[in-house]
Amino acid sequence: MADNIRQFPGAEVPEQTLSVERRPFGFCAHEKITLDEHRRTVKCTACDKVFDPFNFLQTEVHRLQDAWERHRQVRASLAEHIDRVEALKKEEARLKGRIKTAKAKVEPPIDVRNRAL
Repeated sequence: MADNIRQFPGAEVPEQTLSVERRPFGFCAHEKITLDEHRRTVKCTACDKVFDPFNFLQTEVHRLQDAWERHRQVRASLAEHIDRVEALKKEEARLKGRIKTAKAKVEPPIDVRNRAL
C-alpha cells in the first residue's frame, strides 16, 4: 500500500508571512467614543469602528428617547405604588381601630377557680 503513496511535487510548505488581526471575541458596546473634528468622524476607541455621524446621532437620539420613556413609566409606576401603600396604611389603621373596638365590646372572661378562660 505504501507503493501507491507518492509525494506531491514541491511539497515544501512555504513560510507563513500573512496574518490576520483578529478583534477580541465578544461584543463591543461602544461605550467610549472619539469625535474627530478635522475628519468629521465618530470612532469607537475600544474597537476602532468608524460610524456615520448622522446614523450615530440618530441612534443616540432614539436611545435617549427610549430611556426617557422608560423613566416616565417607572415614575408613573412608582406613584401608583406609593398610592397603594398609603391606601394599605389607612386600611391597616382602620382595621386596628375595629379590632380595638371589638376587643372592648367583648365581655370579660369568666373566672372559674381563679383561672381566666
